[in-house]
Amino acid sequence: MARIESASSITTYNTCPRKYYYSYKLELPKKDSISTLTGKAVHEALEKFFQIDVNSITKENYKRELKQRLLVLFNESWINFLDDLNKLEVEKEVIRDYYQESMSMLNNFVEDFINSISNELSASSFLDAFNKLKPMTEVYLFSEKHNVRGYLDAVMNVNDDIFIIDYKTSSRDKITDDYRLQLTIYALMYNEKFNKLPKKVGLHFLRHGTKKFIDISKELLKEAVRQCELIQVKTASENINDYPKNPGYYCKWKDGECSFYNVCFGAKKLDNFIEIKGVKSG
Repeated sequence: MARIESASSITTYNTCPRKYYYSYKLELPKKDSISTLTGKAVHEALEKFFQIDVNSITKENYKRELKQRLLVLFNESWINFLDDLNKLEVEKEVIRDYYQESMSMLNNFVEDFINSISNELSASSFLDAFNKLKPMTEVYLFSEKHNVRGYLDAVMNVNDDIFIIDYKTSSRDKITDDYRLQLTIYALMYNEKFNKLPKKVGLHFLRHGTKKFIDISKELLKEAVRQCELIQVKTASENINDYPKNPGYYCKWKDGECSFYNVCFGAKKLDNFIEIKGVKSG
């Protein structure tokens, strides 16, 4: 039975087939970095933000209240990840810096949302404005046709036009080829489930406070379908030798390294990394 893929697993294979093999064939444990943990805390806070009870919020206090509610949600999420953060081999000062950067990103987000609310308040109550702008969050989609699945951070319905938005905490606010493929796969899945192609798909670069969108063309959809088909062909083998290493900047970076760096570069042998039966290696 073919494995159900995701935009993330396809990108992993395209980046480094060996990492795909370790991640999805052998299912070796992955090591969280400070970037991934803080990113998870930010995403969790944003997901919960749109679930808050807003009945006590008014036109007079919404700016203060929204900022305060998001701050509380993030601190709760941060505490949930604090034990894992403290287990990392990083200085406490680095963790504090990431906390401050995360707060800055969330401040960018809430300021943008407040501006959108403000534009609606001349003709609406705060509650109506909030509900109008509130997206569906963590929307799960599965394409049986293309054997791919994923979670969408936010789906907005604006006058019956669909906008899909994914939150990014990356240092660059650029829609790369990998991001473009991810967004197109989201559009592909949404269209299959709802028989409606999103008007726009894009990224909210939280660090920069910017949103960037792309139009979904027939060419992009064809490429997404091709990638979904290719991953099934390329990952049919169980032989590690069919998944070559592709060393690059993603192996080791400023505040972390690939979970499998020590396996790939010999500091730790594969059979000592985890007990695995039936691994074919050469």
